[in-house]
Amino acid sequence: MSSTETAGAPGAHDKPPWYWHLLVPYLRREWPAWGKLYALAGGRSAGRWRHAGRGRVRGKLHGYWMELDLSNWSERLSWCLGRYHDLPVQLVLQQVLRPGDCFVDVGANLGMLSLLAHRLVGPTGLVIACEPNPRLRGRIEAQVRDNGIERLQLVAKALGDADGTAELREFDGHSGWGSLSVAGPVGAVATASFHIPVVRGDDVLAAVPMQQPMVVKIDVEGHEVPALRGLRGTLAARLPLVLVEVAEAHQRRAGYSVRELREQLEGLGYRGFVLELRRRALLRRTLVWRALSADEAAEVDVLFVPPRGPLAGRTASLLAGAAR
Repeated sequence: MSSTETAGAPGAHDKPPWYWHLLVPYLRREWPAWGKLYALAGGRSAGRWRHAGRGRVRGKLHGYWMELDLSNWSERLSWCLGRYHDLPVQLVLQQVLRPGDCFVDVGANLGMLSLLAHRLVGPTGLVIACEPNPRLRGRIEAQVRDNGIERLQLVAKALGDADGTAELREFDGHSGWGSLSVAGPVGAVATASFHIPVVRGDDVLAAVPMQQPMVVKIDVEGHEVPALRGLRGTLAARLPLVLVEVAEAHQRRAGYSVRELREQLEGLGYRGFVLELRRRALLRRTLVWRALSADEAAEVDVLFVPPRGPLAGRTASLLAGAAR
């Protein structure tokens, strides 16, 4: 579906073998066993890709060009697949976002979900991407410019429960491991840090018309609790759908817990449903929903549904058969 241009001049020992030119089309179609083939062909070998430069690919779910760092494991996988590697969240957005909606991407990273949301909400909608990492912001700005995107508002701040400043650390040089926590994933070391502004989400979203349906996604490496506290007015008044990464390990590093995270939403009547991907046929995958358990231990993506309102109605048919 898309052409690919790889930037950079890798060294002889880092250049991917010739058969990758044959393998990538198979991976893009996500045919059976693509993950095993990716691993066997050296897709997970950091050393092989260390100097592979950047790859440019048109996203197969939204049609926008993305320039990705092939030395970064998550961006490399997205380049091979032609989409952001976290599929369940993208499938949810395709099912719940409508033209004219507002999508708020808290912890936007490279903006891959923002690109998909921009396509889905159309010219009458709005995307607000919150990303405090200056390196990532520059890349989002480049993608917005290169794709001629207009209705995307970039907020160069972190969301918290009070205005102020904080130190953002990047661990092991991985853009997806940026956190306000002092410690990173097990074994990871801080390789960069930035002093960043922090604001309340309620203030950021105050100008969005009340009648505009809203979907909020939050993935901030364990600091979801203060982000939700700063969004409490928005949650209570607008009743948006909320997509959150729930991981006890991330919460503990940040000094919070999954219980606290859930209380922020369940106290307003929200119910959480875990997103699980299942293969239904040879080439077809679908989402299976189950209610978030009280003792959830795994790292999961969760859709929190408000107790009432039009967005609750949109998800009613999707969640009708959710396992409890």
